[in-house]
Amino acid sequence: MRVIVVGAGFAGLAAADALANAGVDVEVFEARDRVGGRVWSVPFAGAVAERGAEFILPPDRTVRAVADRLGLALVRKGTLYGNREPRGGSHPVSGAEVLAAVTRLGSAPGAGALADVLGRGEVEPDVAEAIRARFEVSCAYPADDLDSSVLTEGGAGAFGDFDTWTVEGGNDRIARELAAGLHGAVRLSAPVSSVAWRDGEVRVVAGGREAAADAAVIAVPASVLSRVAFDPPLPRAKTEVRYGQAAKLFVGLRTPAPPSQTLSVPDRFWCYTQLGADGNPLPFVGAFAGSPRALESLDVRSGPGHWLAALGRLRPDLDLDVDSVLLSTWADDPWVQGAYSAGSATSPIDTVALRRSVGPLAFAGEHTAGGWHGLMEGALRSGQRAAQELLQLLPR
Repeated sequence: MRVIVVGAGFAGLAAADALANAGVDVEVFEARDRVGGRVWSVPFAGAVAERGAEFILPPDRTVRAVADRLGLALVRKGTLYGNREPRGGSHPVSGAEVLAAVTRLGSAPGAGALADVLGRGEVEPDVAEAIRARFEVSCAYPADDLDSSVLTEGGAGAFGDFDTWTVEGGNDRIARELAAGLHGAVRLSAPVSSVAWRDGEVRVVAGGREAAADAAVIAVPASVLSRVAFDPPLPRAKTEVRYGQAAKLFVGLRTPAPPSQTLSVPDRFWCYTQLGADGNPLPFVGAFAGSPRALESLDVRSGPGHWLAALGRLRPDLDLDVDSVLLSTWADDPWVQGAYSAGSATSPIDTVALRRSVGPLAFAGEHTAGGWHGLMEGALRSGQRAAQELLQLLPR
């Protein structure tokens, strides 16, 4: 059996890896000149910064298992992802107050948007605003259309004092090692322009050449799926996914700082310091802004200037080196045009429809991962699932 995989992010590579290990002949086409997709590790300030997905959380069993199989060590960051200190509101609010309110609201959030739930007056206005800021940042999506179910998800695993990790040397080492294990089967700088199938045969045009296979795994974001001409056309549900908008800023530190995590409520970003593989503080601070409102208020499109100033106000204790700056954006990336899938109240993620195979085409990607959407864990799980679907359906 021969299978073509479209996309060499975590989802596509996980699918290709599982298929190859089952004895399937696999070929992977990737539009970018690198593997990893929205997981992208780069040198910065004498260390490694994650331009995309960064935090490995306690429930991320698949990420851990894959890293362990590949011989990749995990590094404890020391950053408490789930316990960010809110600052900048009208009145001081503690992380404990936020956690208590989220836990209470998450026990029975009701239907509708997060903003509607927070507007019912069940929590103090300043606490409600801190909760809204936290979810808009993490989900990279406006609370006016963010499904209130995030309160249940957040109360279950996104809040609290728990450790976080990263892959030593960068999270994209997972992608690079998976690709290396495919022994030259990954074609870079080869964007797929068309996918056609008839009578169990799939024909793909990528990078100006045509390839044929028995089946294919489509592992690209729904946000750019319309750039590929499918024959027959795909069901409309395959592209009906809302995406959040986010950006990251890294700034060197003249004096490294111990692990910390601080949320700017009005500016809709959080910043964090962390440990390196040697257990010492890294020489930079990272910041993540989520939602279109945040990117607009920080004027990210014009560069890091406004964000740098906001970071300085939020954390005057940090010895920022403003000559050492890295700004990472995803809205302008043509192969995703956003951050990750968002749980919209008016256009919910239809996991069943997004996962459903179409003829010999299986579908993967974090947006198909149900409750794991938006995460590296979800991307890997989705690729493994898609591979198993094909292995069960096609003769070998």
